[in-house]
Amino acid sequence: MTGSEHAASLLGYVAGWARRGARVHIAGLVSSLPNEDNESGNARFLYRRISLAAIVDAACETLARHGIEADNEILQAEPGAAQTEALACAVRGSEAELAIGSPDSLVLLAGSTDCPVLALPTPFARRCQVPPRRIFVASDGSAESAFAVREAARIATPGVAVRVAYLACDPVAALHPEDFDAVVLEARHDSDDVSHAIAEAARRWHTDLLMLGPRGGHASGRQRYGSIAADVVQRTVLPLLLVPQTSQRAGPAAANGVH
Repeated sequence: MTGSEHAASLLGYVAGWARRGARVHIAGLVSSLPNEDNESGNARFLYRRISLAAIVDAACETLARHGIEADNEILQAEPGAAQTEALACAVRGSEAELAIGSPDSLVLLAGSTDCPVLALPTPFARRCQVPPRRIFVASDGSAESAFAVREAARIATPGVAVRVAYLACDPVAALHPEDFDAVVLEARHDSDDVSHAIAEAARRWHTDLLMLGPRGGHASGRQRYGSIAADVVQRTVLPLLLVPQTSQRAGPAAANGVH
């Protein structure tokens, strides 16, 4: 949390995703600026830190009322790569299985940790079903982007609809569970057109959760998702689950041979 989120919506997603007995760790991220080395700057930083600590404490109390145990810490880092590394250290230190938040740095965070990252749009323009009942996965058919498809199969409970949208890839030639709906998205090879196609197709399908693999693609021309994921975050009003290809999850999807 940075204090800029819509706290009620953010905590609603946390409560919706947390299973009974789940342990939640809330990290408050406060920015420190290089020019805050005078008395006035120090006072502004102290005010931000105290305000954020109050928000984080209130978030823990809210989750406790839902029967969810939560602890917290306040992180301090300069904007940019330092913030991403601070968040990554907190995620690894808490042995998190899922990171949830709304800062733009969460896209970079997905490339720095081994756990999926759920990025929520700010402001939350659309309230989606939690847990999701309709999951939309974008794939270029590569082995790397298949991690997101396998994760969709793992988290989809009976009755949940899953649609796999392939970019320049024939779904007939790709392996996926028989009950997965598959479509092909037409898009040029520039990331702007691809991210627009993904965001629009997911919105038209009334998706509750959009999923991407932030890494992936082939040198032969299939799209790389690093920049595409960042573009989709800016375009979509949907929760976006980023699944790192380094994720070592082994759920039902792996046993079923999903690709």
